[in-house]
Amino acid sequence: MPLGAARFGLLGGVADLGKLELIETQVADGTSAVIDFLDIKEDIYNVHFLTYNNVGATGTDYDSVYIRFFENGVLESGSVYQWADQRIRANGGTNEFKSTSSTSVLMHYGGVSNSANEKINAYAYFYNLGNVNKYSFVTNQGLCIPSYSEGNIFSMVFGSAVLPQASVVDGIRIFNNQATGTSYIKTGSTLSLYGIAES
Repeated sequence: MPLGAARFGLLGGVADLGKLELIETQVADGTSAVIDFLDIKEDIYNVHFLTYNNVGATGTDYDSVYIRFFENGVLESGSVYQWADQRIRANGGTNEFKSTSSTSVLMHYGGVSNSANEKINAYAYFYNLGNVNKYSFVTNQGLCIPSYSEGNIFSMVFGSAVLPQASVVDGIRIFNNQATGTSYIKTGSTLSLYGIAES
């Protein structure tokens, strides 16, 4: 067997390194503001990949999407997360958002309401979640048609975050946060979590 062929997986029987392996897909039913992934197989995967597909909200105001981690089954909601995001809008406007002591990680700034066309589509990579000796990192990118309060002007966001404490992260919570009133993740919003094969 040629060494190069084996190394790059060109022949049968060789591991398909980098392949996405679906862990779980969840579809919102419109009755909850949170979606939890609690069996993320952090003992198998060092890198996770999360997709948001047409994520909306049931409220009438401005909803943004955040995440929190579970550490050994306990939700971390302290002011421990650090993140930095950049937003670019179709009208040329730009914004920088950042925090060194947040209670969650901002995944997409540019809120949506219950209007049919107001949706968030995004993806994120997670690193080291199952490694007790390393910090957990996130890098994300997304786009949306935001709510009327922002003129329904298309925007995209990219950024990164860290949970700066070495721990085993064994769960991920996605939740929306409305500016006023009560809102849930809209029916049909689809989130899928994958692991990236390394062997």
